[in-house]
Amino acid sequence: MSVFRDHYIGGLVAYGWFFVISVGASLTSHYLLQYPIDWNPTISLDPWKIGGCFTIAVLSGLWPDVDIKSKSQSIFYRIFLAFNLILIWREHYIESAFLGLFAMLPLIGKHRGWTHSRFTMLLLPAIFLIIPFCLEREIFNPMQLLSSLSLDLIKDELPFYAASVIGYATHLHLDGILLRFR
Repeated sequence: MSVFRDHYIGGLVAYGWFFVISVGASLTSHYLLQYPIDWNPTISLDPWKIGGCFTIAVLSGLWPDVDIKSKSQSIFYRIFLAFNLILIWREHYIESAFLGLFAMLPLIGKHRGWTHSRFTMLLLPAIFLIIPFCLEREIFNPMQLLSSLSLDLIKDELPFYAASVIGYATHLHLDGILLRFR
C-alpha cells in the first residue's frame, strides 16, 4: 500500500516515461520512415495539451483513493466544488446535478472497491473521450459515430485518455492490484 506522495510521483514518472518514449518513437518514425510528425495519436506536441496530460496523469494517479478520507479526496472535492459553482453560475443545472451525482459515487462504496478495479481504470478515463461530444452537441450526430468529425474529436482527446489510464494504472500497480490475479 502506497501513500499520497508515492501516487502523485508515480503518475508523473510513469507518464513522463511514456511521453519521452512516444516522442522518441514519433521523431524516429518521422525522420527514418517519413511518417507525419503527428502520426502518434496517444501524444500531442501542443504545449498546453502536454501540460494537461501530465496534470491528468497525476490526478488519475490520485483518484482511486477518493473513496476514503485522504488528501486525494480533499483535492478532488475542491475541484468538484469549483466546477459545480461554475456550472451553476452559467446556469447549466443538469450538468451540475450529474457532477454532484458523480461526486457522491465513490463515497457509497468501500475502500478498494470499484475505484480500485482494472475495469474502472479503463472505463472512467473514457470521460475524456465523451466530453467533446457533449460540448459539440450542435454538430454531433450519434447516428454517425464513425464520421470523420467524430473520429477527429476522439483523436484530439486520445492523449488525455492515455494519460489518465497510465496514471490510474500506476496507482493500482503501487497498491499491488494491477497485476494481481484472483
